[in-house]
Amino acid sequence: MKHKIALIEVGAFHDECLHSQIQYLKGDEREITLFCNSLLKPRINDLPDVVDIVYLDLGSKFRKHMSWYKTWRRISKRNFNKVIFNSAESNIYKLISYPYPRNVELIGTLHNAHNLIDKTKQKRITKKLDTYLVLNDLVKETIIKEELTNVKVGAYYPIVFPQYKQELIKPKDQLWITIPGVIAFDKRDYGIFENWKLPNHVKIIFLGRANEPEAKEFLAQAKSFPSYENFIFFDSFISNDLFHDYIRNSDYIMPLIHPENEFFERFLKYKITGSYNLAFGYKIPLLMDRSFSHISDFQENAIFYDYRSIQNIFEKIENHEKIFYQDPKWRFEFQKKNYLDLIFAT
Repeated sequence: MKHKIALIEVGAFHDECLHSQIQYLKGDEREITLFCNSLLKPRINDLPDVVDIVYLDLGSKFRKHMSWYKTWRRISKRNFNKVIFNSAESNIYKLISYPYPRNVELIGTLHNAHNLIDKTKQKRITKKLDTYLVLNDLVKETIIKEELTNVKVGAYYPIVFPQYKQELIKPKDQLWITIPGVIAFDKRDYGIFENWKLPNHVKIIFLGRANEPEAKEFLAQAKSFPSYENFIFFDSFISNDLFHDYIRNSDYIMPLIHPENEFFERFLKYKITGSYNLAFGYKIPLLMDRSFSHISDFQENAIFYDYRSIQNIFEKIENHEKIFYQDPKWRFEFQKKNYLDLIFAT
């Protein structure tokens, strides 16, 4: 029997998880239809290995309701048997409330497990789901340990990326440390750069724009930092090709999650940053605060520092003896089997 699968993303984010899932799912015995917020069209229009992409017009309350109804009706009338919500959070609340046929299994990715604790809508969504997916074994372990849900929980890693153009030529004598994502102080701690004197051959690449006032203020202040000449900033949109080219050429990826971060405690247990998946997908080692040194994924693939005394980090880089990415879980076939086992487990 051919499985008809609906993969749904109604938000304007988390499209980075779609390609991996499609690559894990694709096969003669499975047919994938992608339902997506129309705002994602420029980023996903060329995704391969789906039979159809349905763009959802969510521009008004009326259009949302029409999109929810048409999506539910199509799934119910066209013999879909799996629905996978790429983001199983509050923005699917209306869509998942429809009465799906009993033979349709509802699966959803939870990007922030803390929502299971204090979000009423999340609890109602949970009652409709057959399975939760999370994006890291750490988050799965937290949910199980804290008994946050009775729904089956599995973890997969969306670490497969499209083949982007490769045009950058990295100087052989440079060391690139990349910080992916928009400059955002609620997610990352940029204070370490204020007095940090970097070696001349090191480049810190801030791979995202400064959109918020606080981020723009940081750019202005950075001109007085002792290592300003080592920084690479972007003041316009970064194409996927260029973004992934920088990641691919990076020596290290630095998430900049420190105890000073507003949501630090949540990153320790309930959620991840996209920096991890970029590192895992391209097999780039991470530079991380020692607060994360107890987590197995990072024990193998990170060099740890104390954010309060970061000056000796290059000594650690030079003297480390780790061989990164040895665990079989970082291989495509491992992740594909793991994902399919979660989706099709009986």
